[in-house]
Amino acid sequence: MAWGDPVRVRTAVHDRGAHVGYLTTVGYPDRDITAFSGGTPYFEIAVSDLQEKHITLLQRFRQHWLVHCGTSYDTADGASELKARDTIKLAVFALRYRDQEPRVLVAALKSHIERILGADVR
Repeated sequence: MAWGDPVRVRTAVHDRGAHVGYLTTVGYPDRDITAFSGGTPYFEIAVSDLQEKHITLLQRFRQHWLVHCGTSYDTADGASELKARDTIKLAVFALRYRDQEPRVLVAALKSHIERILGADVR
């Protein structure tokens, strides 16, 4: 691994003992969070189902998280990092509700992330 290379980790997601999908995280360990404007992600979370169909992409930016499902997206307030257990919870949540319309799933994930980050900040 060279300096500046992203670090990708792929994990199987289980819900109530059943394998339901995949979680891929991408971190940029050498990226200086203070050196970039709000346009460069610092961390990404991608969730896909068992057939490798994209469910959601969550990206941490300097001052917000971008929640992206299909052609719908929104920003969630808060720029804190998510703990590993929280990323798994978000993946399970997204996979449970993957049949919702993208705009509905985006709103639900946004709310879910803001609750998690709000709990970490306080």
